[in-house]
Amino acid sequence: RKVTKHLQNYLMQGVFSAASLAVAVHENDGYVKCFVSAGGAGEKDDGQVDRATFFDLASLTKPLVTLPSILHLIDEGKISWNEPLDSLLERPLAECFKQVELHTLISHCSGFTAHRNFWKLLKSIESERKSEWLLNEILRQKLEYEPGKNHIYSDVGYLLLGTVVRVKSGLDLDKYWNLYIAGPAGIGDKLCFGPLKESERSNGLVSTGHCSWSKRPLTGLVHDDNCRALGGVGGHAGLFGSSEGVLELCAQLLHLYHHRQSNLPLSSETFRRAAVRVGNSDWSCGFSLPSATGSSSGKYFSDKSIGHLGFTGVSFWIDVDKQIIISLLTNRVRQGEDMKGIREARPALHDVVMECLT
Repeated sequence: RKVTKHLQNYLMQGVFSAASLAVAVHENDGYVKCFVSAGGAGEKDDGQVDRATFFDLASLTKPLVTLPSILHLIDEGKISWNEPLDSLLERPLAECFKQVELHTLISHCSGFTAHRNFWKLLKSIESERKSEWLLNEILRQKLEYEPGKNHIYSDVGYLLLGTVVRVKSGLDLDKYWNLYIAGPAGIGDKLCFGPLKESERSNGLVSTGHCSWSKRPLTGLVHDDNCRALGGVGGHAGLFGSSEGVLELCAQLLHLYHHRQSNLPLSSETFRRAAVRVGNSDWSCGFSLPSATGSSSGKYFSDKSIGHLGFTGVSFWIDVDKQIIISLLTNRVRQGEDMKGIREARPALHDVVMECLT
């Protein structure tokens, strides 16, 4: 009741027009789960949001799709943690990229810039040429810093990781993930790539506004401009899903961390390596970690917790010590560009949940 009240308060304040919060606590041999939702789904917000309503998961694509796909390739012996970029892409590269290795891309310390508006030109490129054009455009630029010397969160680095999956497997990222991750985990009906139609989802799709250049409604169409121009699938964004789906996948990741049987075809050793803090940063190889002050996880998650945020107003946090998972999906971008509300709401809601649990 206390959590519902807080979620409704932030809805009334206009932080978002739709939200779904999911919690799981590991007990004995399974999980105790709870779901709280608020707001409306659809372009006109006329559908009731629940645990099965689909949200644009934005950058949750990175840890839920791209990372496990990369880890699976590592387990299969097709790539390695220290493999250089020219080998990963199977093409000769400029001298400036020689120090870029797989682990630097995954942990956001590769030297690649945070973001670039590729979409302005990419949207006019023919579909069959988009991927190659984008790769050439990324590799045409110089690095911003020496690999390993800094940590700058990078969409560009994860766009490259999506390409690595395609080069090393012969399958596009979404197809590889569906075959080797989503399929075995049994979550293909709860997490998937767009575009999606409202008629295809009986529990609704949450709107994130309208496309600035095509004026199309962003309901089942990815909010991220670069991903949308690319066709809806990128290593950095493109995934849609429900709070139920995010919670289920996170629960399987937590099983892996504790060497329990998981539906994911990944080794616990490889996954645990991906969850270790890199240096003094707030990053592991694929996850955001609690910062010393002002963490979006709030004040109760332990230091080893792993999580991630998404630009549309989505997030998850997994406390691997307390074995608690909290996922918060919203469409805060629907309300405008001001991020103050969601930055306040996330840790506050996490704290309320943790206080109720502990």
